[in-house]
Amino acid sequence: MLETLSVSKASERLQMSQPSMSHALAKMRKAFGDPMFVRVKNQMQPTPRALLMAGPVKKALDLARLEIFNRPSFDPTTSDKSFVLCMTDVAEASYLPQIINAVRIAAPRVKLRTVSPIAEKLEEGLDSGAVDLAIGFFPDHLTAGVFQQKLLRNSGFMCLVGDKNPILTLGELSMDGFLKASHVAIRTEGRSQEVIEKTMQEHGIVRNVFLTVPHYLGLVSIIANTDLIAIIPMDLAGAFEAQRGMRIYPLPFKSPTVEVKHIWHKRFHTDPANQWLRELVRNALQQR
Repeated sequence: MLETLSVSKASERLQMSQPSMSHALAKMRKAFGDPMFVRVKNQMQPTPRALLMAGPVKKALDLARLEIFNRPSFDPTTSDKSFVLCMTDVAEASYLPQIINAVRIAAPRVKLRTVSPIAEKLEEGLDSGAVDLAIGFFPDHLTAGVFQQKLLRNSGFMCLVGDKNPILTLGELSMDGFLKASHVAIRTEGRSQEVIEKTMQEHGIVRNVFLTVPHYLGLVSIIANTDLIAIIPMDLAGAFEAQRGMRIYPLPFKSPTVEVKHIWHKRFHTDPANQWLRELVRNALQQR
């Protein structure tokens, strides 16, 4: 009204009907106990009270546009934000190098930190924002409407065997050799081993577990220096195959599939920084 000095022109600018604009003016007059605008010839001229309020109202509107209505942005080239990723040891070994390289190229000042997926704290971390993104296989954190998720890749399982292990027949691992071999079972904080255990149970496959360990790292020396074998996630195969004294073989039965996803809380679905991180992770891992 102060800019147009017209009820009809003000209603057009605000995309309101003229009756609605007149009703709003009547409410404003009642609220402030002042006519606010009076007709002088063909214009609606402001009263002294309206002119007195004009400056503070403009400042309030400008502040609202800047702080409330202005969509926040994220510039990876200048940001020094620190992102927290929740990952298992398998995910760290398999996916973190690609994520690190992508971040260092796109956002040289951004920092990363990883935390372990302690089941009772993961949901709390995602909810509070202490964790920006969970990456891996998390079958218990799929609450519809609370957590958002997207498939990154499908993985499976392979068998890790010492290259001099006598169970190998003509360079292959048969079902008979698999069943006769002594195995290392891995019981990590991750959940992917539950998938292969369930598959073997469903098919009546009972392996001879001689040793149980809590981490995959120990397999480097164990498999190379003993006649034990182990089932490992497919995404770890490259790291182990690069070590001396061991080889990777397909399972003698069909490997189950593990869906590797990234998960975030719906509160941060439209957050520009979180959106950037999700896209970067997705591109890095799907090009793997």
